[in-house]
Amino acid sequence: MSSITLEEADRAVEASLAKARELGMSMAVAVVDTETSLVALSRMDGTNAFTPDVVRGKAVAVVITRGAASGVSAARFPAELRDAVSGFYGGRVTWVQGGVAIKRNGEVIGAVAAGGGPPEQDELVAQAGADVIS
Repeated sequence: MSSITLEEADRAVEASLAKARELGMSMAVAVVDTETSLVALSRMDGTNAFTPDVVRGKAVAVVITRGAASGVSAARFPAELRDAVSGFYGGRVTWVQGGVAIKRNGEVIGAVAAGGGPPEQDELVAQAGADVIS
């Protein structure tokens, strides 16, 4: 199983930030690898201080569900299971919309997540980052 490189993660973050600027939003963007480790993170000026932690958790949710978008995962699993899984990962899982898989040749190599706007815009911003790699 391969994983995302730092160069790829940086490209995903830059594409996501460009989309956030296009939408007139101030956001944070995180990229994690297949082991849920943080590879890249950026927080735009004016974004809430807690948002980087939220977006990292969204990306982790995508990876641990093998590529399901973070909002889809929230709807798929009962609350008790989500709470247990979050506990396994030290509370670092955020089960809300805004995280998407990054794939190379059809294989999940990581995830990108965005936050700071409405959930639909968070996901659009994250998808812009995934699209430059996938």
